[in-house]
Amino acid sequence: MKRFLFAFSVAALATPLLAQDWKGMGRLQGKVSDPDGKPVTGASVKLDCPARGGGVTVQTDKKGNWAYLGLAACGWSLEIKADGYLTHTHMVNMASDQARMSPIDVKLEKPKGPPPELLAAVKNGDDAFAAQNWVAARENYEKVLALRPDLGPQVYQKLAQSYAGEKNTAKAIEYLELSMAADPSRMDLRFAAAQSALEAGLAEKGTEFLKGIDDTLVKGPDGYFNLAIHYLRALDAPNAIVYFTKALAKDDKLADAYYWRGMSYVRAGKLSEAKADMQKALEVEPAGPNAEKARKALEQLK
Repeated sequence: MKRFLFAFSVAALATPLLAQDWKGMGRLQGKVSDPDGKPVTGASVKLDCPARGGGVTVQTDKKGNWAYLGLAACGWSLEIKADGYLTHTHMVNMASDQARMSPIDVKLEKPKGPPPELLAAVKNGDDAFAAQNWVAARENYEKVLALRPDLGPQVYQKLAQSYAGEKNTAKAIEYLELSMAADPSRMDLRFAAAQSALEAGLAEKGTEFLKGIDDTLVKGPDGYFNLAIHYLRALDAPNAIVYFTKALAKDDKLADAYYWRGMSYVRAGKLSEAKADMQKALEVEPAGPNAEKARKALEQLK
């Protein structure tokens, strides 16, 4: 029994000794630089000798240098990591515990293509946006901007829509303005900004955005059509007529625009114009979604 206890004690003592077997009097040192030769501060340098029970991790200083004294003879595996760089691995054979090895100079490489954290932020933002999880979408798009400020023109609009989804109209308009400033030729952004302002009751701001719309740069009827619907719902028939007319100037086969402009003319008391629009709506789309309503309106306008 005593021999068993003695053997157990020896085994227990051997475990911590084995765990420290990588320690000795040897020294490893080196320098970590970026592709241009500039020092990388705070890089992690992991020194590992599995055959002797482990190792140690150190960090580079302000000049990119690192060193460790107290290593046993071993084939040392070095793993060097730093944010924004590819992981670098290196093998060093230290023949004796008293060895003083030459400095190990390493130049880290940048990953090709966008960094993984940027791709993750874009994907997470887009997934949250599709699910209408506006808070998560906004937080991820803000990460994208922090990582790549130059992507602002593409991200501002997404941020504006996310804020709009959160009912934060002021921030939505702020980012739409940034988006418009980044690309003044994007009339669709001006339409979005104008409509957001108008729907939030900011008539003066909405009018300001509308004045900046260059009709020669407007490619389709949608922006005008959506504004016209807004004015129609707001019982502003004159402005509804103006913007339905602009929409039809971009696409004279837009049956819905004829029907709703006709309804706007009814509200404005212009019945002959209303009748002409109902007839045109039926001419363009005899079986369209508003065709039956147009027929009933014509009967009432006789």
